Amino acid sequence: MAHLATKRYSYAGQGGILLAFTGAGLVVGALASLLPLLGKISLSGMKGFSTIELMDKLLVPENANAIRWSQFISTLLIFFVPPVLYAWLCHVKPFTHLGFKQTLKWKQAVVIILIMLACLPIVGALQEFTEMFPWSKETLAKFKAAEEEYNRQVAVIARMNNFADYLITLLVIALLPAVFEETLFRGAMQNLLSRWLKKPVLAIIIVSIIFSAIHGSYLGFLSRFLLSVVLGWMYYRTGNIWLNILAHFLNNAVAATMLYLTAKPGQNIDPSKMEEHFPWYLATAGLASAIGLFIYFEKLTRKDIDRPGEEVLMPDYRLSSNPFEQDTANSHTEASQ
Repeated sequence: MAHLATKRYSYAGQGGILLAFTGAGLVVGALASLLPLLGKISLSGMKGFSTIELMDKLLVPENANAIRWSQFISTLLIFFVPPVLYAWLCHVKPFTHLGFKQTLKWKQAVVIILIMLACLPIVGALQEFTEMFPWSKETLAKFKAAEEEYNRQVAVIARMNNFADYLITLLVIALLPAVFEETLFRGAMQNLLSRWLKKPVLAIIIVSIIFSAIHGSYLGFLSRFLLSVVLGWMYYRTGNIWLNILAHFLNNAVAATMLYLTAKPGQNIDPSKMEEHFPWYLATAGLASAIGLFIYFEKLTRKDIDRPGEEVLMPDYRLSSNPFEQDTANSHTEASQ
């Protein structure tokens, strides 16, 4: 359930504002993320090197902290600041609109955790299924090269020689991305599209395609798409972004924990071990479990939002700054309750 825009921006206007802030965040975030790396390679030393060669010089264990800071700055400015500014400009209670509710029901939280655990074997099976597509050798080689390049970055960011490093990794690649990405994709983007298109399921699909595409993983596209659909449905049924953050964090944390448990102190880690591989019968069992849990989740959330995606007026909501329209606004509010 969402609330009308504060200044009565049209849906296209709200979309334009969100897009403008996100575009600005992308530019500013890309530039600001370079600040922690300035002392690592001199500008004069960058001349004559290709992008791959520069990445080779940056992606070394000695630069782990700088790259972590760079990652934090870029994700903050790209995924979190733009939706917050959009909600602040367009809505009466920006954080309430995005889904940052104070209450988190423990039964829903437990079911969410079980759903995400049930999805793990499904996600692993989907990635293996994607590799079985009839790709050409050249295409499959490019896809795997992209995965290896991504794993190289993760190997530096997720360097874990001790338990303290493990906690830092949980913060950088599990918690912060969960908070930032869910705020943009569910709290702002899906929220807006659900009200604009009047088809919340279509909004979930559109956002999931975008969510999976921006991660730049070809072989993991279906896996991330499925996870995004699951996260989108959770938000659609509850409007509570904290549940999404919990689910997103758990998914990332499981992968980081597997990496920590298989890593040896002082040696380079292998991020490919973050990818879960399960036999088909576990994937089938996971699917059956997830469906059953979702049915129970529907019962738990039935009273939370009886009209998902529908806009309502807040109590004492003013549609206009014109004091003579206050009575009209109040009458609309009473009618919506």
